Amino acid sequence: MIIRRVLNNSVVDALDDAMREVLVLGKGIGFNSQPGDSIDPASIEKVFRLDDSAQGTRFARVAADVPSEILRATDEIVSLARERLSEKLSDSIYPALADHLAYAVQRTRESIDLVSALENEVRRFYPKEYAVALDSLPIVRTATGVEMPQSEAANIALHLITAEIGGGDGTAATLTRFTQDVLDIVRLQFGIAYDDDDPAYARFAAHVRYFAQRVLARTVVDRDDAELLALLRRQLPLAFTGIDRIEAYVRDTHSHTMTSTEKVYIAMHLSRFV
Repeated sequence: MIIRRVLNNSVVDALDDAMREVLVLGKGIGFNSQPGDSIDPASIEKVFRLDDSAQGTRFARVAADVPSEILRATDEIVSLARERLSEKLSDSIYPALADHLAYAVQRTRESIDLVSALENEVRRFYPKEYAVALDSLPIVRTATGVEMPQSEAANIALHLITAEIGGGDGTAATLTRFTQDVLDIVRLQFGIAYDDDDPAYARFAAHVRYFAQRVLARTVVDRDDAELLALLRRQLPLAFTGIDRIEAYVRDTHSHTMTSTEKVYIAMHLSRFV
């Protein structure tokens, strides 16, 4: 491997044998090194290869400013998430999570605990991501010696969710709020007391979450179900009072016009509640 840039004493931007740009982590690997120098394989601790060149550039900027132990923790957490989560993680997870962990560790050292406003929603809608995030806290403690509060798990989970859906910063928070808003519309419209252990509620919440993901990704699902929609509207007039409110919400907040197919699927789930 050949060094392209020295980012700090522990991280260098390099070219591998296939002439691909990589980030190389190793104790003292950048000390007294210059662009063009060969890297001693014995000094290499970790090689980061990101397929997305834009994220690779972003990660290089972050890696230049954060401690090497944060990069080690980031790598362990990403490996854990990829092992336990079924969704593929975008390369955006590396710069976003490393940057977040550096700031979170600093906050914890200064005794500043910022509780996520979406902690309950994240725990309810994304239990697998939240579980991975909880198990990430000991990784951070081992790497940095800092015991972060359990509330930090929700923030880590949001980064995992964003990487799963390939969105930019803030996408996971927007998605979670969207899901909760739609569930609240239904709850208030029909006076429903949701039961987390009710399979019908779990299926409905999952469908709303997938619907929210499609809206934010601008993915339209339309199988031209106009006739079925008209039939259901006649059969389930009460349910459609809720659907009309949901339609207004997504139109006003996300400029999305619900298709007949989207309305049909939500109506079928709502019929189990009203």
